[in-house]
Amino acid sequence: MSLISKVYTADECRELDRFAIEKHDIPGFTLMQRAGAFVFTTIQDRWSDIRSLRVVAGSGNNAGDGYVVALLAHQAGIATEVYQIGATNRISGDALLAWQQLNEHEVPVVDELNEADVVVDALLGTGARGSLSPEYESAIAHINNFNGPVVAIDVPSGVEASSGGLLTENPVTSDLTCMFIGAKLGLFTGPGLRYRGDLVFTDLGVPTEVYQDSFGVPLLDTTIKRPALPPRDPLAHKFKFGHVLVVGGDHGMGGAVILTAEAALRTGAGLVTVLTRTENVPSVLARRPEIMAVGVDESTDISSQLARADVLAIGPGLGQGTWGQTLLKTALAHPPVHSILDADALRTLKSQEWTVPEGCIFTPHPGEAAFISGVSTEDIQTNRPRFAQTISHQYGCTVILKGPGSLIASEGQLCSVSQFVDGALATAGSGDVLTGIAAAAYARCGNPIEAAAVAVSLHGAAGARAIRENPDRSLIASDLIDALRI
Repeated sequence: MSLISKVYTADECRELDRFAIEKHDIPGFTLMQRAGAFVFTTIQDRWSDIRSLRVVAGSGNNAGDGYVVALLAHQAGIATEVYQIGATNRISGDALLAWQQLNEHEVPVVDELNEADVVVDALLGTGARGSLSPEYESAIAHINNFNGPVVAIDVPSGVEASSGGLLTENPVTSDLTCMFIGAKLGLFTGPGLRYRGDLVFTDLGVPTEVYQDSFGVPLLDTTIKRPALPPRDPLAHKFKFGHVLVVGGDHGMGGAVILTAEAALRTGAGLVTVLTRTENVPSVLARRPEIMAVGVDESTDISSQLARADVLAIGPGLGQGTWGQTLLKTALAHPPVHSILDADALRTLKSQEWTVPEGCIFTPHPGEAAFISGVSTEDIQTNRPRFAQTISHQYGCTVILKGPGSLIASEGQLCSVSQFVDGALATAGSGDVLTGIAAAAYARCGNPIEAAAVAVSLHGAAGARAIRENPDRSLIASDLIDALRI
């Protein structure tokens, strides 16, 4: 079983297949046989007492993989049936060879899904687009009504492989998805996450040269402790590690800047200053005396504070009133070396159409991404990769599109995707913590793409650690900060 370091769109996966077949002389049918053998071996390893198996097949290459699984199960003495959907006269290429072998060995082909120990979803593959026909909708419903475990080949039918969007309201809900040659981006972000089950992957033994082209999106490691942060010079002083300025915390929202500021300190910023409503200053200092806190009102000139900072993190609890607008307008006119815009700063920016500084990092959740894109949150979730790219291109910035399978894009290109998908991070203040981590990382490494990757990795690692240490209680944002104590 291979490790996954990158994920790919459906088109990129087809290119990987083509490279293996055309440039390395591996017959497509050989790859199909290897894929089917991998699925069957995985099923045997997972459910060793299996006595019956059903394969639900369409008419494409995905079906061909399923036919190979069915033949191997039949030859192993397992009671096997193929529930065939769609016209068999449309089967072609390598799938046709697998279909012919299936018939030669008289594997039963049926027109209804009968009960079995395991069902294999070989209905739709990575090329599925648009809405599904009633016949396929019905087949998916039959699979989902099945009482036993479901194994999907490459991608659960009804999930769009490149985006994680849904082709139907209720895609196949798999217990296990077996992926080949290229792991599918749509199984690492977006609604498709809900349907993938456990993931296993194999490169089918293709040469490493197949992967040497530049496409594909790296997966971020959320298990390591301090990824990519430079080591701290033992002779250095606090100013060497950056001065982060956090701006926000309108009336009733002071907690947001506290979380952001404390996360920046825990991630290694040398100094952190908070500019917030005067009423919040005592709370900031009581919570964390290491933070410098300054009260500001609508008439306060903050240009001197901006001039002393290395990184600006503006938006947590900022609000969209006159106070927040004034602070954001001043900050954009006198930006520090690096800037991070989050939450209400993004909404205000869209409303006012102000220009953002070069090298800026945006950290929107799907609702904020929807607002600045002029679409619905559902639209964002349907194609998270595309909107991350679009926003980063429109503003010439680096974007962290938050949520399970957080995406990083810069100036129109996807840069990385997080493996961390636990819904426990869906809690108030989690994004404020990420902004603080990103600010400290930006101060340390100076590159927005690298800083975003470090921030998402550390945020995910902290989430995993907090959940592991406290599995029986709900996670809150402050737990993430405690988990940054490494």
